[in-house]
Amino acid sequence: MMTYKPTNPTTRQEVDLLDRALAAFHAATGQRILVDQFENLHRQPNSVRRVDAIGHLNIGGTDEPLAIEIKARLTKPTLGAIAHQLGQCKEHGLLVTEYVNPVMAEHLKELGIFFIDTVGNAYLNLPPVLVFIRGNKPEKPATAAHKTRAFQPTGLKVLFAFLCNPDLVNAPYRDIANAANVALGTVGWVINDLKDLGHVAQLGKGHRVIRGRQKLLDRWVTTYPEQLRPKLLIGRYTVREKTWWKQAAIHNFQAYWGGEVAAAKLTKYLKPEQITIYVRGQAARLQLEYGMRKDPNGEIELLDTFWNKECDIDDKDVTPALLTYADLLATGDQRNIETATIIYDQYLAQFIAEDR
Repeated sequence: MMTYKPTNPTTRQEVDLLDRALAAFHAATGQRILVDQFENLHRQPNSVRRVDAIGHLNIGGTDEPLAIEIKARLTKPTLGAIAHQLGQCKEHGLLVTEYVNPVMAEHLKELGIFFIDTVGNAYLNLPPVLVFIRGNKPEKPATAAHKTRAFQPTGLKVLFAFLCNPDLVNAPYRDIANAANVALGTVGWVINDLKDLGHVAQLGKGHRVIRGRQKLLDRWVTTYPEQLRPKLLIGRYTVREKTWWKQAAIHNFQAYWGGEVAAAKLTKYLKPEQITIYVRGQAARLQLEYGMRKDPNGEIELLDTFWNKECDIDDKDVTPALLTYADLLATGDQRNIETATIIYDQYLAQFIAEDR
């Protein structure tokens, strides 16, 4: 086992996964990827990004630097977030994960994401070296990574409130519960979990700060589409007039534009094809008003809201920027990923820059 000293909150489990993946890559290719250092903050011009480590692969006497991100479990909804994260690095990005099945390997290759896993599957395209190995299977099915309660559905609501309003971490538990729309008892165990993970530090009596903000944001973005979002779906719908949304006043129904429409309104960059709406208790009235009819393949998806107004963007009828960002990345669509980058830079980067 290699004697790395990772910076918090990189975990021992992640270091172990990296060790096994590096050994499998060497066994499969004869090449060695070397880890130079674990990174706490990996800074880029005009923004801040976190990766887990910096390493390199020697090709023909030249060291090709690699920005290494470790994700124990990989699913299709997380690919957009990973592509965006690694795309911000000046080095070549490298995803390290437990197991990549053949279908996922193709998706990663299409997105240009280099990867290695613990059973020898890999993709790197660093001319003159091209590695693409798929089809190796683990001896036993990969087990899902342990999830703390903070990253289960109710905990994700509390994290969302903290990420939208970092000062909320110092508020009384009752105020936090109200902002996150959760039971009062939920707040204590979420904060304790975040302390154990190194994401909340107690600096004095009654004074807490959020640490490792980029890592926390990245984890929320990749966990939300799997753990919380499916529970919010009301249904899919369609309408005859496809441009109806341009004049619709959905705020009259306590509803928010999400995803592509929210991004279009915030950035003026994207032409929406899918219509995402989060609605607070008035879905039936909204459907009736705009003539929505059920269609499992419809372009409109309705979801329940899960936050209270403390998280809203001021004077806008769109979802909070973090949620818009997460919904764009979860599509895996390249243009949506590009738009998510704009959302990040305009609305989220300052939150990361204030890490302390």
